[in-house]
Amino acid sequence: MESLFSSHGPASDAAATRIKAMRWPASMRLGHTTILTGKAIQISTSGIGLLMDRTVREGETALVRVDAFVEGNPVRLQARTSVVCCTCVGMDGFRISLRFQELDEDAQQAVDALLRAR
Repeated sequence: MESLFSSHGPASDAAATRIKAMRWPASMRLGHTTILTGKAIQISTSGIGLLMDRTVREGETALVRVDAFVEGNPVRLQARTSVVCCTCVGMDGFRISLRFQELDEDAQQAVDALLRAR
């Protein structure tokens, strides 16, 4: 199984992918009615990792929203994603790895801002 957040692989790929750990409120919308809430725990240029209290099927598409504050300014990331992996992490719930699908300009700016956050 491929990981969006692994530093393994060719050196050029590792240098091109920036990865940042974080803890911000997040939600994931599946279909038209199901909304799950949890925490965004990691972001990279290609995807995002969420911690949720329920499992999600691999291959499912979801609209992800993360609300954060970067240098005192609100940042909202809203992006269409696909589920790459869902893993049980014990009592914490499930770690869901998602890959971004065609980020628009606002979403790309939000990803860049979250990667720059301290």
